[in-house]
Amino acid sequence: MGRFYGSIHIRSNEIEQFTEIVKKLAAQEKLKFLISPCINGWISLYPSEKGQNPTVAPAIAQQFPGHLLNLILYHDDFFYYEYYRGHQLIDTYSSVPEFFGAISREEKLRLTGKPEVFADLLSELPNNQTTIEQIAEVLAASSPEKLEELSRKSLEILQQLEAGANPAELSKLPYDEVFIAASQFSCFAQLLNISNAATCYEYLQDEEDEEIERREEFVHIPDPSIELAHKQREKARIDEAFTKLNRAGILLFTVSSSTQSGQFPHIPISAPSQTGGFFIGWCGLGNQLLEIKHYTAPWNNEPANLELALEQNAYVMQVSPSGKFLAVGHASGSWQGTLYDLEQKQLIKTISHVRATSGIQFTPDEEMLISRSEDEIILTSVKTLQQIAVIKVRQGTKIAIHPNGRYLLADEGKSQLAIIDLNTQKVVKVLATATLDRTAWMASVQRGEGVTSFSDNEMIFKMDFSPDGRWLLCAMDKGVRIFEWNEVFSSKNKLPLPIVASPSRVSASQTLLTSELARSAIKLETKWHYPS
Repeated sequence: MGRFYGSIHIRSNEIEQFTEIVKKLAAQEKLKFLISPCINGWISLYPSEKGQNPTVAPAIAQQFPGHLLNLILYHDDFFYYEYYRGHQLIDTYSSVPEFFGAISREEKLRLTGKPEVFADLLSELPNNQTTIEQIAEVLAASSPEKLEELSRKSLEILQQLEAGANPAELSKLPYDEVFIAASQFSCFAQLLNISNAATCYEYLQDEEDEEIERREEFVHIPDPSIELAHKQREKARIDEAFTKLNRAGILLFTVSSSTQSGQFPHIPISAPSQTGGFFIGWCGLGNQLLEIKHYTAPWNNEPANLELALEQNAYVMQVSPSGKFLAVGHASGSWQGTLYDLEQKQLIKTISHVRATSGIQFTPDEEMLISRSEDEIILTSVKTLQQIAVIKVRQGTKIAIHPNGRYLLADEGKSQLAIIDLNTQKVVKVLATATLDRTAWMASVQRGEGVTSFSDNEMIFKMDFSPDGRWLLCAMDKGVRIFEWNEVFSSKNKLPLPIVASPSRVSASQTLLTSELARSAIKLETKWHYPS
């Protein structure tokens, strides 16, 4: 839910030569770019895909012998850089080396960064006062006391955002000082005299560029008119697809966000109603209450308001099997789950979490409410409203309950799946997702086919069971996978081969939205088509 950007910075003033390199790369990789003018001796490049494509920096380094820095901030969680010189990768750094899972000691050491390698670069900077020691200080891990202080300050900032801080107030918030990775990113770029680092192609195209130096001189590659024509064709294609879905009776209705210019974007959250239709709300940051509406057939009717006093920072929600209760998970500093009695229209339980509550579900018998934050799962009795257990898990955000009510799935580190026995409140086993072939991927890159970032394993964005519990559906970064549950449960270390594997690639937000709508429709219609 944090900031997410990447950019490449080249120590050169040969803008025309560099532009030709980028034009060829854009055609080869099917990417779009923005190029800045030379500022303080640096030319900055902003690739599409928020600068996360790992092929761009090494491809440019092969053709450019000078200093090249690839700077990335990942969701405010960690800062990452690659430093090239003389066509070679000289140094790599990650502020959280094991963010995506455990790695070897050697790999962890490789990602700690070597400040001394910047000595030649520092000697070339005009009027330079930066020292190797200053760079080392930025790259050093923070103490537990410092982390605690920054965590407290970050919560204060989030609370100010929730209170509806206006744009003028937002600009004064010490964001980079309290979000550790963002602070490292900002300080590192400043030490090397790099301007306009804290942004990306998508942010710039969305006109989030008020503080960008010499923005009017940036060059778009490919030609902007080509990009405009592409957007028009893409819009026409999407409109046609929606029309077909509507005619087929699959697309029931469309709801648009009420976000106004200058506001934080509102994000939809939804849950199927057990009496028919959907509950839909638009969550965001602000001091107004969240409005939940109940949409029912015929879909052109005016929806009814749920009339519950919910905070804008609601993140996920689910209606209980009987339709009596509504459970809500909250984020943005209000780290809790809440349980409402829909008949009495009142809050009956608050469940405190250590981080954002990103998953919340009822067991099929409605005896238990399960809420998930980053590294813990809390089991709460719906009848007594007392805590049953706290289950510690590794970093993750998703949960799914098997229809038999006994087993719970939880993702760990994006590429592992923990199976939990709710009877014993213990983790039974942890299964890894499919391993991806780096060699094959690099070969596709060299053929001009590899345009996505690489991870060692498939990453899980969403998961759910079929109503009869026979099938497990997982929305992965590479497409949708359908597994037979019995095979999953009997596996030892890795997920089995899927029964169905869709090759479609969609973004994380598209995957989440698509799977959520599919899950809602499935539970409303209660009919499935199984693979033969």
